[in-house]
Amino acid sequence: MMRPIYVIGHKNSDMDSVASAYAYAKLLQLQGEEEAIPARNGELKPEVQFILDRYQVEPPEALDDVYLQVRDVMRRGVTSARLDQPLLEAGQLLQEHNRRSMPVVDNDNKVHGIIANEDFAKLFFNDLDPRAVNRIPLDRDNLVRVLKGSVLVEGRRKLGNRVLVAAMEAETMADYIEPGCLVVTGDREDAQLKAIERGAAALVITGDLLVSGKTLAAARKQGVMVISTGHHTFTAVRLINLSIKTQEFMTREVSYCHPEDLMSEIQPTLARMRSMPVVDGEGRLVGFLSRTDLIKARPKRVVLVDHNERSQAVDGIEEADLLGIIDHHRIADVHTTRPIMFRAEPVGCTGTIIAGLYHEANIPIPREVAGLLLAGLLYDTLILRSPTCTSKDERIAAELADIAGEDIEEFGQSIFAAAASDLNEKPAEALITSDFKEFAVHNTTFAIGTVETASPATIEKRIPELLSAMQHIAQNRGYTSFLFMIVDIINLRCHLLIYGGEHAVSEALGVPLEENGHSAFVEGLVSRKKQLVPLLPRIHAAFSDAGGGL
Repeated sequence: MMRPIYVIGHKNSDMDSVASAYAYAKLLQLQGEEEAIPARNGELKPEVQFILDRYQVEPPEALDDVYLQVRDVMRRGVTSARLDQPLLEAGQLLQEHNRRSMPVVDNDNKVHGIIANEDFAKLFFNDLDPRAVNRIPLDRDNLVRVLKGSVLVEGRRKLGNRVLVAAMEAETMADYIEPGCLVVTGDREDAQLKAIERGAAALVITGDLLVSGKTLAAARKQGVMVISTGHHTFTAVRLINLSIKTQEFMTREVSYCHPEDLMSEIQPTLARMRSMPVVDGEGRLVGFLSRTDLIKARPKRVVLVDHNERSQAVDGIEEADLLGIIDHHRIADVHTTRPIMFRAEPVGCTGTIIAGLYHEANIPIPREVAGLLLAGLLYDTLILRSPTCTSKDERIAAELADIAGEDIEEFGQSIFAAAASDLNEKPAEALITSDFKEFAVHNTTFAIGTVETASPATIEKRIPELLSAMQHIAQNRGYTSFLFMIVDIINLRCHLLIYGGEHAVSEALGVPLEENGHSAFVEGLVSRKKQLVPLLPRIHAAFSDAGGGL
């Protein structure tokens, strides 16, 4: 099975992240990497859904994390035994597929246990009797199947659990026969008749030997089943032992796991149990795990776009096989164990870099890719108004607009209109964390959320509610300072909400705090990346100079 390459943006993926993930995964596919998959983290934002619908693009796969899961390792198309299947057939399946164990399922594919090689040892070593008397749960259909027998007479007597080999005088044998037992014999008529007389439920005639008319008549009269098999007595007895239903010998106390379980959590149990069925929420078999599968497990392969900070990366990135990074932010703290493809440029959005990668590969940009990249570019650069916007962004935007058939200003305004569609309904916490990033400065953590809108008043009327949510989040997560940018894309200014270090932030920005002590207007502040993040060390220093702690 091919190992996928997930191309994914930062947590709570925004327009640029989703567009870049889709565009770069598409480029990899066009270059022969068919296993490249665009992915995202978090719910789709309204503006992202608007663009995906506009270009009829399926949403990238939603990933909560990139930890190695059971579904990444488990074997599919699993060989399994049925509850009522003879042990012989279960053993043959194990041998044919070179397995030490396999799950046992019912007719609805629900798992009830595991049958393993060790269980067959129990069959041959438990309850041995020197007189060849054995007790096993007998089943009519399984007997006929494993013996490949011909039923000469159908029986009416109920099969018990005793098997007797008629390797003695008929009178001596009579002392061992009990009602319901199965008697294995050759063509000795006296032994056959004695068994019928004393209450046997079935006769197995070995070696394809002839059965006398007298025996058959007696069997019909008394309702005793007669089975003829070509196997000789030694083999027939072994096969009768193996006619037992698999459910009689399987291990019932079995640990199960589910496809979404983390391998790190399953590993201790797997080390102890050797193998585990993988079941869905209804208990149906969907896969199988063994310690061999664990040895062969490989981490998920990932390419990060639009970020390179661990705090912003999807959970589990430390376990993943990181193949590359494409970003337009500062170089931060993502560490790798080997060299990777790393592309970082000082442009307005990651999509601009990816458009350049299409040029370098001499691959035409498909229309839907151009539409998504243009949307990400216009959203990140506030329709080319942001100070982060470069001449390269402008050139790429014109090219993408031509391919997609869009007017830059109209298209950009439609994206921001879509983004504002749920500002009134969205809960405060969801609003301030929808475009939200953490930043480490020395031994402290800052958080900055942002929303860009042409209608800031819609959000500003909710400031008390937003500040309360910011306080709750900052205290729970231990942020030094939580900043939330309400960016007015028309007037190019920011209404900045602050929880933690209000005076330090005010001083660093050179603006007064409003009467509430937790907000300030900052003319020209529209970029988190280029204008606010670079000030974080200065804000940190102001905290320290004030001696107030962080």
